[in-house]
Order: sequence, then structure tokens, then C-alpha cells
Amino acid sequence: MEFTAQDWLEDFEKTANIAEQHGNPAGSSAGLNKAVARLDSGLKQIEKDPAAFRIDAREVQRRRGLVDGLKSQIGYKEPVYGGGTFVRPAGDMAPSTPMDRLAQQRMVAAEQDVLIDEIADGVDRLHDRAIMINEESTLHKSLLDDMDVDVDKATMGLRQQTKTANKIRQSTSNCYMYICIAVLFGILMLLLIISFQ
Repeated sequence: MEFTAQDWLEDFEKTANIAEQHGNPAGSSAGLNKAVARLDSGLKQIEKDPAAFRIDAREVQRRRGLVDGLKSQIGYKEPVYGGGTFVRPAGDMAPSTPMDRLAQQRMVAAEQDVLIDEIADGVDRLHDRAIMINEESTLHKSLLDDMDVDVDKATMGLRQQTKTANKIRQSTSNCYMYICIAVLFGILMLLLIISFQ
């Protein structure tokens, strides 16, 4: 799926705004006609499998009504090759007269214009997605950096607590040893005094 239902709506809004600014249906530009052809082509893809685009049949009908209204508003003319899905006319394509050759060249040029427009739209969508991915990766990097700082702080705190615990343990064991020495020394002195008497 090259686009989403939301992408289609955004394209429709842009095209509808351009059509509203243009005003004159009889003089609608070829670019506007191509934009409506792209909308129609996209809607046909949605109509084939609405579930893939997560919309229901009622919404598809609503969108079809919007496109048909836009077509009548601009005096839409159906493109020769279906707005990007090129179905060449059947029969012998070899031009027989210079006018036929000129018409064929114009058709090929129109075909290339539609293809270029579709490629440009795809590049724009890729650019937008690349920007979103970059923003998300920047956010994740910031979160990881914050987590790294928190881990460093926690590690330093554990080391300090370990040092404090070791000092307490060492000082406590030395204190008991000094008390034992003092008691033994007191007993020794008492025995000496008793023995001299």
C-alpha cells in the first residue's frame, strides 16, 4: 500500500483548495485535471479493498461523491491513459501521418508528465516519512542518553554505599578487637595482683 486513507484525504483537500482558487471550470489547468485523475485513481484502489485502508463502504461512497463533485466543478476531462494506469489504445500504433505522429508524441509527453507527477508525490511522501523517522530517532537517542546518565548516577551511588558499608564493617570489627584486648589485659592485671598477694 503506497498511501493511506489519510494521505488521500490530504491530497483531496489540497486539490479542492486549488480548484476553489482557480474559479473558472472552462479554463481548468491540465495540472488540476491530473490532480483529480490521481485522486480518482487512488480512490479506485481504495474501492477495491476498503478494509486494507481501514475504512467502511459508507466512507468510500462519501469519498466517491466528493470526487464526482470535484470533477463536475472543474469540468474534468478523462485522461487518455487513466491518470497513471496507462492502457494504450488497441490496434496499430504506428502513425501514418505527421499529425498522427504529433498526436502520439503529445500522448507520450502527457504520459510522462503523469508519471513524473506520481514519482514526485511518492518522493514527497518518502521525505515526510524520513522526517518523522528522524524526529523519532532523535527522541529515542535523547531518552537513551538520559537513561545512560541515570545508570551512571545509580552506579556511583552503589559504589559510595559499598565504600561506606566496608568502612563501617572494618571500624566495627576493630572496635570489638580493642574491647577484647582491654578485657584480657584487665584479667591479666587482676591475676598478677592476686598472684603477688
